Amino acid sequence: MIEFDATKAAIITIVTGLIGLIININVARAVKKCSQFGYAFGMLCLSQTISNIGNCLVFIFMAGGITLINPDWHYTYAGRRLGQLLIFFWEASIVSHLFISANRAVAVNFPTRYNRIFGDKTLTRIIVATVWLISFLQAFPYTFPVCSQQFDPTSFTLSYADGWCGELTQKYGDLAVSIVIISLISFLDITSFMRLCQLRKAHSNNRASSKEIRLFFQACVQSLVLMFCECSFFYLSYLNDAPWYAFASTTFIWVFTHGADGVVVIVFSKEIRRLIRFKPELSSLVTPSGIPTTRTTFRTRTTTLSSNGV
Repeated sequence: MIEFDATKAAIITIVTGLIGLIININVARAVKKCSQFGYAFGMLCLSQTISNIGNCLVFIFMAGGITLINPDWHYTYAGRRLGQLLIFFWEASIVSHLFISANRAVAVNFPTRYNRIFGDKTLTRIIVATVWLISFLQAFPYTFPVCSQQFDPTSFTLSYADGWCGELTQKYGDLAVSIVIISLISFLDITSFMRLCQLRKAHSNNRASSKEIRLFFQACVQSLVLMFCECSFFYLSYLNDAPWYAFASTTFIWVFTHGADGVVVIVFSKEIRRLIRFKPELSSLVTPSGIPTTRTTFRTRTTTLSSNGV
């Protein structure tokens, strides 16, 4: 068995975090320029990407960097903010994704109501602000030492504080809340998929339907990535006591998840790939909500069908 080396683990974490950081910075830049995403969907995607960037930065500088420079810092009160910041950005990521799934579910199931809900920029800003407020409230209990999450620089893993408060934050503040949110995301994605299948059978606009299916699978794959991270941290990590296995199933999979989330957006969006390569965006007519439309009036039925919120 290969002996565990915290220095190597720190380097792996930093490199993985840097790759994820570069990916998500490029995605954020492209999302801001992508008019096809529309304001609401674009803002929610940007919110999720920013949370990915935040967690990558924490892993790079606080988990990896500080461990290489001064590992004892992790045992100070300031050092314990590492776990709090990770929880803060993690919650922002999954809550942003919840609203992204809700955005698509409304666009697919209630296309005529989409603009009333997501066409208002002020409401979109309120939704995004709510995402980060929820994340702040979720991470606030970790301010207190009895509730904090401790990073161990020798094993390069995270653990919750001993005692009743640490148990509450682990089982209910983190695990239970994450399961509920990811379950809601799955439910919304499934309803969207079922509706898309109905529309695909009933109408001949295969091009629009193909785009909607692709966007559904983007959301679905992102959900699966988040689910696997949760499963790995709270279940798979307990199946083996080997130090490298513990590192891989907790710290590494966490930082890897945020980079993978950005990769999924790139893989499923041709327009994002084009903008990342610094190519000008293809001109297209979009409504304020980001739903593709046409200037003709005799194809209203088809236009409504192709509404997918992006």
